[in-house]
Amino acid sequence: MKSLKYKQPESNKQILIASEPEVLYARATKDINFSIDAFENLQQNIPFSQIEWADILHINTRTLQRYIKDNKAFEGLYAEHLHQILNMSKLGLSIFKTPDNLKEWLITPKHILGNTLDFNSLKSFWGVKLISNELGRITYGVYI
Repeated sequence: MKSLKYKQPESNKQILIASEPEVLYARATKDINFSIDAFENLQQNIPFSQIEWADILHINTRTLQRYIKDNKAFEGLYAEHLHQILNMSKLGLSIFKTPDNLKEWLITPKHILGNTLDFNSLKSFWGVKLISNELGRITYGVYI
């Protein structure tokens, strides 16, 4: 491996120069998981069927049932997606007040800024973000 060598400045002052840059990697204090209890609470916020949840998460229905049966927490991208949907559902419930009203609004196609937002939007991070943005507009009375 090649080593880096720097010349010391030609002054009388003692200046310390790093011989090689150092990069610090910060690790999260805890792993980001989404527990089955949190998932069941999310199901109460947005009452989709297991088939619909499996479709949103891009997993097989049997796999979702196995997660629930084994009480295995969602990890990785599944957990991030569920956290994003949870945040979106909290905002949605503050506006629509009941889970059924929120679900109805989510599945109804809406044409906003050249995008169609409906149930299929929940399948991607970007779609959930667009829905959250629209909920924010509704909250503050900005209608586009």
